[in-house]
Amino acid sequence: MNTRAWVLGALGLWGSACATVSPVRPLAPDGDYGTRAPFIFQAAAPDGRWILACQAREDTDQDGKVEVRFDPHGGLMGDLARPYLFLEPGEGLAVDDVLTWDSEGRRLVLLSGGAIRLLDTTTNEETRLGDWSDEDAETKAPRPPMRASFSRDGQRLLYLRREGARTVTVLREVSSGEERQVDTGPGLLGQAFLHPDGHWMVFDVVAKDTDQDGALKWPQEQTTLAPARCRGLVLSSSYMGFHGDQPVRRFQRIEGGPNIEGEDILRPVGEGLLRRAPDGALLFEDEDGDRETWVPASCKAHLLAVDAPREQLIVGCDAREGLADLELHGASRHLRLGRKVFIEAGRLATDDPRPRLLAVYATSSAGVSMQDADLDVLDLERRTLTTHSPESRWITGLGAQALLLEEETSTSRLWLWNAETGQKQEVGEVRDGSYDRVGDHLFYRGWLMDLGAGQVLGPLEDEPETIDTRGRALHFLQPRPDGTPGRRAASWGPVRWRPAVTTK
Repeated sequence: MNTRAWVLGALGLWGSACATVSPVRPLAPDGDYGTRAPFIFQAAAPDGRWILACQAREDTDQDGKVEVRFDPHGGLMGDLARPYLFLEPGEGLAVDDVLTWDSEGRRLVLLSGGAIRLLDTTTNEETRLGDWSDEDAETKAPRPPMRASFSRDGQRLLYLRREGARTVTVLREVSSGEERQVDTGPGLLGQAFLHPDGHWMVFDVVAKDTDQDGALKWPQEQTTLAPARCRGLVLSSSYMGFHGDQPVRRFQRIEGGPNIEGEDILRPVGEGLLRRAPDGALLFEDEDGDRETWVPASCKAHLLAVDAPREQLIVGCDAREGLADLELHGASRHLRLGRKVFIEAGRLATDDPRPRLLAVYATSSAGVSMQDADLDVLDLERRTLTTHSPESRWITGLGAQALLLEEETSTSRLWLWNAETGQKQEVGEVRDGSYDRVGDHLFYRGWLMDLGAGQVLGPLEDEPETIDTRGRALHFLQPRPDGTPGRRAASWGPVRWRPAVTTK
């Protein structure tokens, strides 16, 4: 059975007799994905085995042509575009939505035909999880509430489904298929998700009529940002608050137990909870309810980052004139790092899900602006700071590797820096371009790198939509259309994977 055949069966578009599947589906071959029509890329699997995009394939506004343009807020103008899932080259399969996928991109949770479906793209197995209506307003929100999420290891799935007029929460063990319904407590459930640490479920519930209109309503964001589904290029957006009731956040351990809520809860840390005491101290509460002070009240702590794997907090203490003493705290740990951090910078920079390195823009004295501050890189494992030049800027990090940008008068250059060895490797001069990271691989302003290995793979020939972990880049076959800022036309499909770096 070819890929398109088994997908039709998997998504319930054939009868059950036709849904027989093969044990393993190979990685999709190279070829053209999509039709010659406006193509709005949305996402792809890390290894490139699937692509999610939106296409407009019909003249739905009856103006004699097929065209999609973007307003400044990412909204689509022109013909109707809808999501398509591509598991092989070709036309793909129309779906209503893709709610989530695991970190490897193996399993996806789809909304199709009024149902939530779990699709395993390596074994071809499809499971109908339950009912859901695509007519719900939340599905078209700028930032839709989370209705499905995987644990970081992909072994658990938490999702919402409809049972009559009720929305229920279900925790599924992915390998065995075993499920149990989770009690989220009284009120109107809006969203549920697994906390990244892997020990907690998190529920946002409207429990009180806080706007006093006589009904419990999930808050609707008032914004100019376009709906998330099939959103195009966003140049600007405005935020005007919410209409509706204020939800409360509840936490429940994965293995079950009571729901825990409180305005003093900051977030889970491993199997415990981080709370702020009335006097401002930061407390760690373990699974037995016992509490230990991690940061004393005298610090007047601004929480900058949480290092859950090592059970330590990075905080700014005793803030004055926008600067605070940078300190590291935990169980029986109190380390002053000898630098002052800018509170206005907020949380410390990282996009690593389990970081070792954090970027800190700091100074040793008052009277220095944030623009003139040094870049310090905090090594959470060694609990040390390394100061780089004021010209250095943090781009991203993975493990002991950091990508830094050094801006000079006439040029800007990229460097890979290894916190373990102290080695600094030049990547090259940057050019105009964008950024994307997939697994250990990333491209940034014209360069492709393997952060995990600390290697520069080479310059990119053209600007891609994304990359994969197989060394490929996704490109449009048609030239990008010209357009004025804020009203750019969508590029036309199809797209194709090709080597990200060409060797000569």
